[in-house]
Amino acid sequence: MAPKKLHDLQESATQLRAAIDLFRDSSKKQADLHFLTISKAFEILVEVAWKHLKQRVQDEGLDAPSPKEAIRQATRIKFISDPEFWIACINARNDSVHNYFGISKKDYVELAEKFLEVICHYIKQ
Repeated sequence: MAPKKLHDLQESATQLRAAIDLFRDSSKKQADLHFLTISKAFEILVEVAWKHLKQRVQDEGLDAPSPKEAIRQATRIKFISDPEFWIACINARNDSVHNYFGISKKDYVELAEKFLEVICHYIKQ
């Protein structure tokens, strides 16, 4: 993994962790604002992660013109093992960017936390 790409993943993961911690520690009055912080940090981490997968797939000589194709190809060459989860994260990211939150705040935060765990494990490999 290129040092810049690794740094970007680590930095994005750190930002999402901080946003989740802030949300968990916030008063009810501030929770909505802190939820938006999670949404943006999750959006950034998903974006950095899929672009990293795209680069790894392209380094293997495969085409990955979209996030979902990068995920499919990364699964095919065994960089990741749970494509359905990654696609769910891409879909949640897309929904949040367009302000169509289709899941509850609780479920969204849980998804962000699980994705954060996946990325942290991925970084350590």
